[in-house]
Amino acid sequence: MSSGNSTSTETHTNLYGYTPTRSVCFIFVILYALSTLLHLWQSTRSKAWWLLPTVALAGIAEVIGWGARAKSSYDPDARMPYIIQTSILVLAPTPFVAALFIGFGRISERLGSEYSRLRPKLYSRIFLTGDLLSLLIQGGGGGIAASSLNDPSKVALGSHVILVGLIVQIISMTVFCYMMAEYAFRRFTDRPFRKPEMASYAEAAVPVMSARTMDRSMKLLITGICVSTALIYIRSVYRIIEFSNGYSGSISHTQVLFNVFDGMMVTLAMYTLNAMHPGLLLRATAGVSAYAMAERSQTSFDRRTSPTVEVLQHHIRK
Repeated sequence: MSSGNSTSTETHTNLYGYTPTRSVCFIFVILYALSTLLHLWQSTRSKAWWLLPTVALAGIAEVIGWGARAKSSYDPDARMPYIIQTSILVLAPTPFVAALFIGFGRISERLGSEYSRLRPKLYSRIFLTGDLLSLLIQGGGGGIAASSLNDPSKVALGSHVILVGLIVQIISMTVFCYMMAEYAFRRFTDRPFRKPEMASYAEAAVPVMSARTMDRSMKLLITGICVSTALIYIRSVYRIIEFSNGYSGSISHTQVLFNVFDGMMVTLAMYTLNAMHPGLLLRATAGVSAYAMAERSQTSFDRRTSPTVEVLQHHIRK
């Protein structure tokens, strides 16, 4: 793998500051293509159509972006492949992040929305709005920089605009991570924000095996969302540092950093959701009627065995 060092002559003609390593580029193209095809099949099989314009779209964008880098490995001075990979790879994970927001909203709905500060549908509305805003800002910055590669001031402006978009995205993800942690704490300690809806009582009244522990599918689903979020968060931090340093900075001109903290992080996130696919796991948990992160308190147990619940249970059994 190239170390990312460049000669003084190459610096004036090669915007990368190095020649992209061909084998690495093709490895990422293949990995992203395989993951994307698998996501398409998994999403179709589970009828989780919301994963197509999110995770699958992110995978397609990564294939195009790394394909452009592979093209640059033959001619690193060519402008068009550089513009394509710069514009697309900075934007590609954005729809993937949208899937994480939607996925957690559905998890909170299954496990009990009363423990969440937000209603499940608000996760999509609020965080997707932030994600879309980030996408538009980054896209605008990429357009400014790509249209004026020979004008250092315009390139710098585009880089700063992209940086703003990345900061918007990481602020949104930080708040999202806090919401997830808060939800886990409140569910674990049984401290709901509000009373559970009637549907929750009905679900609690249905006898299930080990009703106070999460089933394996739900545990895998939560693990997949958390691990993928952490990986994309690391990638976003790297990108913020990279753009803060500028297009011509030492970080942007060090290939190994890009391969590890962008290419590898997003690849691992994609395959994490392949292994713990939200669509398949949500479908697997559809028949499970009660979950818990820990043993509930006696008060919580009494609430679930109240006369109201017993009446509902009686009707369900009939």
